[in-house]
Amino acid sequence: MTVQTIRLAGKRFVIVPEKDFRRLRKQAEDISAQDKGDIAEAKRREREPSVSLEAVRKRLGL
Repeated sequence: MTVQTIRLAGKRFVIVPEKDFRRLRKQAEDISAQDKGDIAEAKRREREPSVSLEAVRKRLGL
C-alpha cells in the first residue's frame, strides 16, 4: 500500500489508493457480534459503582 501525506492549512492528511481505502473501511465495518457485545458490556461496567481497595480489605479481614 502506497501512502502519501500532505499538510494543508496546518492539518496533516493521508492519501491512500481507493482500493486500499475501501478495504480498510470494510475491515472497520466488520466488527463481529462478539466484539459489539464486549464493547456494550465494558460501557455498562464503566457505569457501575466501584469498590475501593480499603473496603475490599475490610470485607476480607486483611
